[in-house]
Amino acid sequence: MTADLSRVKIRLTGSGGQGIALAATVLAESALGCGLHATLIQEHGPEARGGATRADLSISSSTIPNPQFQLPDLCLVLSDKAWDRFGKKLIDRDDVGLVVDKEKVTLPSLANNQIGGIVAMSFEEAAKSRIGSKLVTNMICAAALARLLEAISMDSLSDAAERRSPLAYREKNRAAIRLGWQLMDDYLDTHSLPWRVPGHEIGKLAVGAASDCGANTSEAGGSALTA
Repeated sequence: MTADLSRVKIRLTGSGGQGIALAATVLAESALGCGLHATLIQEHGPEARGGATRADLSISSSTIPNPQFQLPDLCLVLSDKAWDRFGKKLIDRDDVGLVVDKEKVTLPSLANNQIGGIVAMSFEEAAKSRIGSKLVTNMICAAALARLLEAISMDSLSDAAERRSPLAYREKNRAAIRLGWQLMDDYLDTHSLPWRVPGHEIGKLAVGAASDCGANTSEAGGSALTA
């Protein structure tokens, strides 16, 4: 079967209370605001009370016939429980990008070729030290993922975050978006990621994202599906 190179599949994982679902929702709505299609499936149940939880997000330049997927192109991991359940089985794949909070995930000893496929950053520590609240860690992560994709603008992401923020956190979330974007921008200046290349799903979007990003959500090309 020919791969759909117009689509990128993102799995966001962590523990209950880390705002995984909100981060995925903000990414989906910002993609819609850029004229892309997006689907979102959130995991509900006992996991939401402290265990490993996930949200599966697809973003595409064309209609997405099936929102479900087994293998992500990009996987965010924000806790040890999430690593054990979702992350560690992906470390030997050179076609999947792993983004982890290195202060929250205990990575095993890895070979050099495996380390090259993992983006390890201190997201929660940055939220606490530079924004003043760990509650905005999820928005820092959303911005970092959006910067990797290069298909979503920071303005669209900030607008989506503001719509989903309580009044008291709107400015903090906007600051978190700017910080997460800058952190990943700086990282990409000094690191080469083997899974972020033209011809692969995430690479296809990264180098050829033909969307009028910054458009209003009313001009979006698709709709977010939550299940």
